[in-house]
Amino acid sequence: EQERRLLHFKLYAALAYARANRLNRVVIDSPAPRLGIITSGKSYLDVRQAFDELGIDDALAAEIGIRLYKVGMVWPLESEGVRHFAEGLEEILVIEEKRQLIEYQLKEELYNWREDVRPRVIGKFDEKGEWASTPDNRGVVSHGEWLLPAAGELSVAQIARVIASRIDRFFTSTRIQERLTLIEAKQKALASPIMLA
Repeated sequence: EQERRLLHFKLYAALAYARANRLNRVVIDSPAPRLGIITSGKSYLDVRQAFDELGIDDALAAEIGIRLYKVGMVWPLESEGVRHFAEGLEEILVIEEKRQLIEYQLKEELYNWREDVRPRVIGKFDEKGEWASTPDNRGVVSHGEWLLPAAGELSVAQIARVIASRIDRFFTSTRIQERLTLIEAKQKALASPIMLA
């Protein structure tokens, strides 16, 4: 009886509440959106910090073609808002820590869209449907280094690197590349052991 009530009443009440109170909403939009980023909680703050590190303010994000969607209620993911967010996008990058809760729900929501209008969804998985991983400087893929790992905490530098790589497919900016080089140099310096004389 309690399960029936949850599935038939409480779930729909929660979805109606999320929709009415705009718990999930577009925070940055673009007149010509191409890349959607969907995130929540701490990951949302990390995305905003990654934008700052890359020198991307809201106006530049809109010019680039970024649409940013902030999720306040991750389960169940409210479908009407998600559909509005996804319309017209080429790709959606899901940035979330730990398990891919949003990513799975988003893929399910978009599954029946026609292939010519359904955006690619990447996050823990890349566009091939495999764990997204990064090749090293020799081009060798290490399956110990996921694009956005499911275990552990995501760093702002990781998120900035992924955002820059997805933007680079359709928007060229030497400024963003310079900022990314600086971020990676800082990461290397922090990772290097300090030698005491």
